[in-house]
Amino acid sequence: MNLKKLALIAAGTGAAAFGLYRATHPSVARTAGGRSVGRPLTDDRFALPDGMTDHHITTRDGGTIHAIERGEGRPLVLLHGITLRSDVWAPQMHDLSDQFRVIAVDLRGHGTSSPGEGGFGLTRLADDLADLLEALDLHDAIVVGHSMGGMTLMTFCAEHPDVLAERVAGTVFLNTRAHQVFPPGVDRQMRRLVGRGSAVVEGGRALPGADVATGRVVRLAFGSRPSPTAMRIVADMGASMDPAAMLASVDQMFDHDAREALRRTETPSMVVVGTRDLLTPVPASRHLARLLPDSDFVVLRGAGHQMMQERPDELAELLRGFHDALAERASAEEISPDRRR
Repeated sequence: MNLKKLALIAAGTGAAAFGLYRATHPSVARTAGGRSVGRPLTDDRFALPDGMTDHHITTRDGGTIHAIERGEGRPLVLLHGITLRSDVWAPQMHDLSDQFRVIAVDLRGHGTSSPGEGGFGLTRLADDLADLLEALDLHDAIVVGHSMGGMTLMTFCAEHPDVLAERVAGTVFLNTRAHQVFPPGVDRQMRRLVGRGSAVVEGGRALPGADVATGRVVRLAFGSRPSPTAMRIVADMGASMDPAAMLASVDQMFDHDAREALRRTETPSMVVVGTRDLLTPVPASRHLARLLPDSDFVVLRGAGHQMMQERPDELAELLRGFHDALAERASAEEISPDRRR
């Protein structure tokens, strides 16, 4: 492995670094079939709709969080994965703003969000989420974390339990891991590569290999029958990311371990994964769901890592169902305040 692998991470959301291992999926709590019948997945659904509102929120360490918003209703906060941006959630802006106040966030170092003096790290990302929830005065929110965004959400649960209890009604972990982000052999090589890449960038040189980020690499982040437009969007997002921020974002995931925090998190949760997710495969998501005291586990056949782009209709259906279940639970608890689970 060499520094070109790091350029592949920037374009393909880390696909090349993980290797081509496939997930096994013997038994699951709920398994959905293939692509559901719904509106055609046309290119216009990957572009942000009209009527967006922009937010620029100052973080506690002097950075800036950029977020986009559309719709009214229960807040639905969307956190993307590494090398992506808030507009990767364009299908959800189209599909869900009739019921939700949909808010998609640029994580620090991504899009137009910038780190403050605290730099990078999952703890800083968790602080940013707390700052956003408070700055926008959100309550009863559903927070969806995809990949690194899911790790951010887990760290938020550990670091900000009071904000979680006050402002978040439910959490959704989409294509993510509770710990051991990189397989052991890859982890050692990746640590060395990130160190070497950081030295290259700090020395004012370009990170080599950016031109090898082809559609074939990005293809690894998708499941069956992906949209060429969606793959191009992912490649463009990765290629446009600042190399120093990309390296720092990879580095912050090496020591991720949220297992104890998840065991203590009683917020109702849903874990969603696809059978063709090579980056955060089914066994990792099953383990995540088992750690959570109150969770539902859903597997979509044929779906890959980019669930929000690949299967927006099914994801919308799942999120609407999760919303309804939370509303029913809240109503039941109002009727029976002494109810014990």
